[in-house]
Amino acid sequence: MTPLDRWMMAAHDVHLVGPESELDEMFLFEQKRKVQRDRTVSLLGIVYQVDASLVGETVLLRFDPSRRGRPVDVYFKGRKNEQAKRVDLYQNCFVRRDHTTKALHPDKRLEAPPPGLPLRDLKREEE
Repeated sequence: MTPLDRWMMAAHDVHLVGPESELDEMFLFEQKRKVQRDRTVSLLGIVYQVDASLVGETVLLRFDPSRRGRPVDVYFKGRKNEQAKRVDLYQNCFVRRDHTTKALHPDKRLEAPPPGLPLRDLKREEE
């Protein structure tokens, strides 16, 4: 094979971007994750919630690592399924789960967690 043949093969493998293409989507990172029983996946230390029909399946997450915590695209079997949103861990711990049907039953909409004790308001006792 001559250098010209190798160059022609490499040039043949290049695909041009059309005007209908989303340029931002071409540069997203991808990671595979298995959907847990509570409909969640973990990515870069952040927990995201996906559709209940994907429990137990391996999905492809496409994301921009510079925008941590933003919704990520979920692909299953080569097709975009949805956008996964970040899970509110405080509210998620109060959701009842039916392990036979894999259904989730939230008790009620929870209020924000009570504020913690601000350490700056504590007065230091004199010794």
